[in-house]
Amino acid sequence: MKLFYSTASPYARATRIMLREASLDFSNIEYSSHPFDNEPDFLQTNPLGKVPCLLLESGESLYDSEVICQYLDSEHNEGKLWAPVKDNWQARKTYSLVSGLLDTSVALQQEKMRAAEALESLFWKERFIAALERGAKELSRLLPLYGEMWSLLSINSLCLLDYLSFRHPELDWKQHSPLLEHYKLHSIRDSFEQTAPK
Repeated sequence: MKLFYSTASPYARATRIMLREASLDFSNIEYSSHPFDNEPDFLQTNPLGKVPCLLLESGESLYDSEVICQYLDSEHNEGKLWAPVKDNWQARKTYSLVSGLLDTSVALQQEKMRAAEALESLFWKERFIAALERGAKELSRLLPLYGEMWSLLSINSLCLLDYLSFRHPELDWKQHSPLLEHYKLHSIRDSFEQTAPK
């Protein structure tokens, strides 16, 4: 297997955490690749030109972090981290909320990058910020429902919170004490500490 990833991508980070949680030899699997470099091998693996992307031994590829994480969990971790989520519709809803917040936080970062070229849209920037603020408040209500459960929901939540600190520190998610408690509970895992965004 070969995992194409970028150290700044919260989506790729989730897959890198999953590699470690499945006790796979990530040193022989991970391949740092910046999407904007348009490397031929990478584009052949994922025509969308996005990370993460997992190239399988068969020559087939998987893309989208949720697909990759569920595949790695199913094939190499007995499905332990998806099992607490897959048949719990409220957990699935929370999982979707986190996915949406990740998408919004990345979109906000793209708007910030456009600002350097005087192309920033104030309308979309304000809309993204408002969605993140509402979403963080809702997530702070939902996450405590899962207690100390460690799952793919937890992995995505940690990736989201750390990405917000990394790219959008002005959106102080730590003001929501349930989020901070959840973060402190799980962020001590080696898999999390070894994959910090850069």
